[in-house]
Amino acid sequence: MSVIELLQSMVRIPSVSGEEEACRDFVAGWLDDHGVHAWTSGRNVLGVVEGENPEGPGLLLLTHIDVVPVGPGWSREPWDGAHEDGKIFGRGANDAKSSAAAMAWVAAHLDRSAFRGRLIVALVCDEETGGEGIEACGDELPAFDASVVGEPTELHVCPGQRGLFRASVVATGRQCHASRPWEGVNALEIAARDVLAIQGLDLGGEDELLGPATLQATVIQGGTRPNVLPGECTIELDGRPAPGCDNQQMLAMLEAAVEGEVRLRSNRFLPVKTPLDERIVQLAMAASPGDEPRRFGGVSDLFHVRHKPGVVMGPGTSAASHAPDEWVAVAQVEAAVAAYDRIARSFLG
Repeated sequence: MSVIELLQSMVRIPSVSGEEEACRDFVAGWLDDHGVHAWTSGRNVLGVVEGENPEGPGLLLLTHIDVVPVGPGWSREPWDGAHEDGKIFGRGANDAKSSAAAMAWVAAHLDRSAFRGRLIVALVCDEETGGEGIEACGDELPAFDASVVGEPTELHVCPGQRGLFRASVVATGRQCHASRPWEGVNALEIAARDVLAIQGLDLGGEDELLGPATLQATVIQGGTRPNVLPGECTIELDGRPAPGCDNQQMLAMLEAAVEGEVRLRSNRFLPVKTPLDERIVQLAMAASPGDEPRRFGGVSDLFHVRHKPGVVMGPGTSAASHAPDEWVAVAQVEAAVAAYDRIARSFLG
C-alpha cells in the first residue's frame, strides 16, 4: 500500500466530527501492522516510534482525522477517494487526511537506527468542533520538544496563528407600533450605531508575522414584523486577535465601544507565535518548497501544544477545505512525506 492508497482508504471511511471511531480503528490498526506502537484514546489515535537510543529529543506530528459534513454542491460521490487527473477527491482528502496519511507513513518507515529520542504521532478527533481531541488526550503523549501540525498550507511553513474571539452584542430597545415610533426605542438603530462603532475600532498595528487583528460583524438579527418597532437586535461578531490586540484587549475595547450588552461566546484560542530562530522553524523551512514563513489563516491545534515550539505545515490548499468536490494533489501528498521525513530525521538525528 502506497501513501496515496492509504489516503484513499482513509477518505473512504466517513469521519464527521463525533463519528471518527471507524477511521480511528483503521489507522490504529495500520500503524500497528507497520511496527508503530499505537493506541486509541477516546476517538483519537496516538503512536510512538523510539530510536535505538530513547534518551533524546521528542518530535510530535499532529493532525486531525475528523471532517466537516458533506453539505450541498457536490458533483461526485464524496466518500469514494477517487484518483483522477493527479488528484485525490473526497471529503477530508485535503483537510486533513492528506496530512494524517503522510505523517502515519513517515512514522511507519522512519529508520530507527538513524535517530535517537522519539517520534510521536497524534491523529485526533474534534479539531473542527473542539471537545475531545488533542485538548483531551494531550496528557497521554510522551514528552516532546517541538511539533509539526498538519493543515493545508501547500507545505508552506506557518510558525504562528491569530487567536479566535466570538461574541455577540445585544441591543435592547422598547417595542411599540411602527406607526408611533416615538412611543418606543428602535433596537435596530442602536445596533446600527454599534456596528459602526465596531468597524471604527483601532485594533493596533499589523504584526510582522501574524498580520492585523480583526473584528467583524458577521450576522445581525432583529425585528419580528414590518409594523412592529423591534425591541431587540443581536449582532454576531468574529474576532481574530493578534499580539498587538490580544483576546482580553479586544473584549475590553468592544465593551467600551458599544451601547448593547456584550455576551462572550468563545475566547479560548489565543494568538500563537513561534520565534523564527527556533530549530523546528529552521528545519521546516529547509524542508519546505516555500521561501519564507507565512501565517496560518485560521486556527488549528497548534494552540493546544503551544507550550513547545511548533509550526503548521501540510499538503493541500485552504481553498479546497470544507468545499464541494474537495481534493488534494497527489504530488503535494508525496512531497509532504518527503518534507515530514526530512524534518523528523534532522530533528531526531
